[in-house]
This record gives sequence, C-alpha cells and structure tokens, in this order.
Amino acid sequence: MSAPMHPRCSSAMHPFGIATRAQLRVSGQSDSTISRNYHRVLPRIYSIEEPSPISRCYAVTVWQPGALLSHRTAAWLYGWIDHTDTIDATVPSSHHHARTPPWLTLHRRALRRQEATECQSLPVVTRERALIDCIAVMKPEDVARVVDERLTTDIDPDTLKFVIRSTPHMRGNARAKAQLRSASLRFASEPERVLARALTAIGLLMHANFWVGRYMCDFVDELARVIVEVDGFAFHSRTEVFSKDRRRQNELVLDGWLMLRFSAYDVMANPDKVARQIADVVRRRRAARR
Repeated sequence: MSAPMHPRCSSAMHPFGIATRAQLRVSGQSDSTISRNYHRVLPRIYSIEEPSPISRCYAVTVWQPGALLSHRTAAWLYGWIDHTDTIDATVPSSHHHARTPPWLTLHRRALRRQEATECQSLPVVTRERALIDCIAVMKPEDVARVVDERLTTDIDPDTLKFVIRSTPHMRGNARAKAQLRSASLRFASEPERVLARALTAIGLLMHANFWVGRYMCDFVDELARVIVEVDGFAFHSRTEVFSKDRRRQNELVLDGWLMLRFSAYDVMANPDKVARQIADVVRRRRAARR
C-alpha cells in the first residue's frame, strides 16, 4: 500500500503523478520523507505510486528536457504497437552520457525541429521518424506489419521517402528503403499482406484486390491470366456463400482464367513456399502467352 500523501504535496505532482525533488521540497516535504514515501523513477524524479509506462515517459522528458520519445515508445503512443518493457527516447548528440535504468534506452543524434511533435501531451518524434526508428531497431518480420499498416493509413509513402532523403546516413534509412520496396499496400487480411510481401521478395508483382470483370480478386496477373485467392480461416461456413463462390469461380475459369486457391493457414505457415508455387505457374503461363 502506498504511503499517504502529504496534504501540501498534491500541487507539486504532475497529472502523470511525477514530481521533481525540488517541487516536493517546495511543497514542504523533507528529503527523508521523500525517500521514504515516494518511488524514485530517475535521478531527482519521483512518483507517488509505482510508475506506469506513461508516467515513466513523462519522467524521462522532465529528467532530459531536450528529449523526444522515439522508436518503439513513439509507436506505442501513436497506437501502432503494444507497450514494450523499454522506454525509448532520443536526446541531442551534445547531451552528456547519463547512466540509465534497465527500462530506459537513450538514443543520441542531431534532433531537427521539424521532426518534433506532441502526442498524448508528451514530446515525441513525428510519425515518419518514428517509423524509420522502429525499422532500425525492430526485427524485420515484426516491423513489416507496422510498415504496411502505416503506409496504408496515416503515413504517406512519398513523405517517408522525403524524410529519408533529407537525412542521409541516418541509422535506419537503408532498412527503411528496403521496407518501402517490399511493402504491401493493398491487402484485406493479414494472410494477404504476408503473401504479398513474399511475392515481392521473389520478384513477382501481382495486382492486389483487383477487379476482374465484376469480381474483386485477391491477386491477379493479367498477362498470365492467373487469379490467386486466399481463403480465410472461417471461409464458406454458410451454404449460400459456398454456392455463390463456386458460381463466381466457374464464371472466371470459363472466361479463360486459372484460379489458384490457398488456405489462410497454409499461407501463414509457409508464405515463401506458397509464393514460389504461384511464381512457377505465373511465369510459365506468361512465357507461353508471349
């Protein structure tokens, strides 16, 4: 149970429950009371209770006034990923190398004013910089989903390219360029997204979510006249849906299209294998039709 708060100290506490030692002293707290009743978050920074992730974020910005929350922490604040055990913040290169607790990672680089913004009342890097930062530190297979989702929602690919060009030699740029080249920008499900990336990785570009006549198809190659469909985990659970799909497939096949169907389970289990199977068929039919 947390210790009762001194009646005069509430005014010293920020809404995030954080205060400096100086603020607590002004509110009438002695050093011994502070040490006894408050959680030390960072040097000279305290919390009434065990600090939450958001409280720690604010504490970092109080401890390092020039810091911007960045990398995975910025991604979490933007709602892209779940909270991680580590708080990431970026400070100017000129900042002294302070010792940090295990839950805090400080990154050092030149901070440009145009790459600073605010999220949840906290100073953070912009969305574009946060995405590049995440690409630099996260595993490629983990960050791929984040990249695809962001480039189809709240980050313009051209703006991201501009940020990369305007900060040459910045860590993460090379990986970010690679992610842009392999990004899946048109997908209706996670299996489709994963398969699109696998196809791009082997150099096969197909239209995604593309109209063939009056039907929307998952992947289409017009030259080879190949359609690829990824059937969901609960696909065709109702008789009428099953019958409608069979009529659709028959109409496309009779019009000269080859339809390849894969279950979402098989795609997620081995997307590279599925992509190779598709590529073999598409390239063979392309060659035959030239």
